Amino acid sequence: MRAVVFHSPGLENLRLEDLPKPRPGPGEVLVRVKYVGVNPIDYAVVSGSYKASPMPHIPGCEFAGVVEEVGPGVSGPAPGTPVAVYNRLFCGACRQCLTGWTQLCEAGGIIGVATQGGMAEYAVVPSRNAEPVKADLRDAATLPIGALTAYNMALCASIAPGERVAVVGATGNVGTYAVQFAKIFGGEVYAVTRRKDAAAAMLRQLGAEVVTPDEARGLAPFDVVLDPTGAANWGLSMSLLGRGGRYVTAGALTGAEVSLDLRRVFGQQISVIGSTGGRRADFKTVVRLHEAGRIRAVIHAVYPLADAAKALAGLSSPARVGKILLEV
Repeated sequence: MRAVVFHSPGLENLRLEDLPKPRPGPGEVLVRVKYVGVNPIDYAVVSGSYKASPMPHIPGCEFAGVVEEVGPGVSGPAPGTPVAVYNRLFCGACRQCLTGWTQLCEAGGIIGVATQGGMAEYAVVPSRNAEPVKADLRDAATLPIGALTAYNMALCASIAPGERVAVVGATGNVGTYAVQFAKIFGGEVYAVTRRKDAAAAMLRQLGAEVVTPDEARGLAPFDVVLDPTGAANWGLSMSLLGRGGRYVTAGALTGAEVSLDLRRVFGQQISVIGSTGGRRADFKTVVRLHEAGRIRAVIHAVYPLADAAKALAGLSSPARVGKILLEV
């Protein structure tokens, strides 16, 4: 099979290689991959910021395809079933799993980081991670990270109907979904962006008021700020929060180190909340919401598998709106 592989960290070390087709073991399914979502975590894996295993490594933490073969003991999904792959490995028996927080599994990991990933013609995954989908597989490939991350952010923020929600980095893959979920949760949603082009029109179509950072400061205070971008927008995000406000972070694409004045936090009872991935049960909810037309994918570009390095480099482009995909 064709697969994107690196033997040592570095974008320049990505190669398209021919590898043996894997076989599913007990409890596993073999997925014929059709589309792969390209995400900051993939860049971190390839660059060496995240330690990947095994090596040489196939990256790709978000993908969708069709089940081709099932291993021993698997009752479903059956061969021929289109699926999107929930990317968190979980034991189902630890305290976190038993309370439903499968992405926090004490023995867990991430497909594409702790295992071979989806940037290949075939990938083996646990059968319980394969969620049947009715949607177009191109759209389905944006759901395991982009949509689920945004859903979990909205969940962690405890958005109540009528609350004012600012989404910083709203034109990104998580940001476009965060706008939609904040709206579904009942928020009055403001997309914060410097973009004045078609990206702004797209955000309005998703249900947001579109404002520049300066305009957002003028509209403050907000009850909730959702920020999947990282350090570059930390100061802006904190400046938008009112008393009792909640800031939710889910990424560090623009940096991970920030400065925090604890007097502001306790004096105004501000909550700084981390959000990672999402629960297995919530992934099923996200897929059903997409199939019902409640949310939609925003796709920036689709590259062939051979252009994986170019696709990863495109994550930092200021022109990007929504998701970058690889077609396998």
